[in-house]
Amino acid sequence: MNLFLLEEFLDEYSEFSMRPIVDNAIVIKGNLHRELQHEFFGSINIDYSLIIHIPLDYPENLPLIFESKGAIPNSPSNHINPDGSFCLGSPLRLKILLKRNSDFKYFFEKCVLPYLFAVTINIHQNVGFPFGELEHGTTGLILDLQDFFHLKESSEVYQMLRILSSKKKNANRMVCPCGCKQRVTQCNYFQHILRMRKVLTRVEWEEQLQLI
Repeated sequence: MNLFLLEEFLDEYSEFSMRPIVDNAIVIKGNLHRELQHEFFGSINIDYSLIIHIPLDYPENLPLIFESKGAIPNSPSNHINPDGSFCLGSPLRLKILLKRNSDFKYFFEKCVLPYLFAVTINIHQNVGFPFGELEHGTTGLILDLQDFFHLKESSEVYQMLRILSSKKKNANRMVCPCGCKQRVTQCNYFQHILRMRKVLTRVEWEEQLQLI
């Protein structure tokens, strides 16, 4: 991992410090006490003790964020993963975000702070997440992919991932996922497939396929 990706974060958030490597991950700990603002939802104060595990192969693999003092109840409504880490969104969207900018400060401010803002509102007011919520588990991942691929049916997502995770020679002989029953190269949807091949690599699309 390039430690330069952490420098700006540690400079801006001086309450955090690096700890010894654990399980092939850099560990960062700190107490985050700040006021967060949103143009529509106003301002709130947050006060959480966070443990951040950043894999040594970051940004290829995603960081894990935990709250260490039980300030965020471990319940589905708070979007906590089975391992206790925060559910910050679909792996697809997080991967794409890191493709855009892999600096950890960017990831923290685009993913972690909005989560903390939303979960704090949910804890205090029990109104759900103000920015919208993705369904839990495989169902949520498939619906997110359906939306991202602009497909009419969730059942078409699997075929799209098969195409994107296959070698081009084989993929271009497959049936188009849009439901037209033609080969992908004979359908206008093929242009969208070409765009998706630029978003993630074939191996990364295969990872998405394995998730569902």
